[in-house]
Amino acid sequence: MAVQSIRPDVSNLTILSYQRFLHPELCDRHCSLTLNSSGMKLELQLNASGHLLSLHSGTDSLTEVIVDHRETFPVHGRFVDYRLRGYRTESAVFPSGLRYDMSCQLERLHLDVFLRMNEELEQDLCRADLSSRLPAVNRLLPGPLSLIRAEKGRGSFLVYAFHTFPEHGAIVKTQSLFEKNR
Repeated sequence: MAVQSIRPDVSNLTILSYQRFLHPELCDRHCSLTLNSSGMKLELQLNASGHLLSLHSGTDSLTEVIVDHRETFPVHGRFVDYRLRGYRTESAVFPSGLRYDMSCQLERLHLDVFLRMNEELEQDLCRADLSSRLPAVNRLLPGPLSLIRAEKGRGSFLVYAFHTFPEHGAIVKTQSLFEKNR
């Protein structure tokens, strides 16, 4: 009997960004947190694939989500659609002056390096703003981890996210900046 992982295969992941609100029920939710700063509201969610970030600022809404590319997600308002491979950055400035900068990286590591990095991330769980530990599928590997750290600035949010995929010896890292023009 095969045991199915809670996480999708890391090679099937896509990062999507939308210039609109994306209904959070499109993704399963393990945990969530809402942050407010300078008239901006940022909703953080962790899911099986990674995360969903939704920013609301005045009339602007931005959503970033990591999903399995085989899942159906809306096309309307999408401005980033990147299959996770290596390293990638994207930037966008909207007419209202809202700026969005995102970088993402998929690292595939040798098992001993992955386990060492996983230990470091486990130590960071207590300092994370949002975190989840999923059950292990293989008794020889740790369970998948996700953690998010968010920094509030004056008119900005900087979000760091880390998601581990033990069966693939992989870590997905993202950094997202949401900034209002002053």
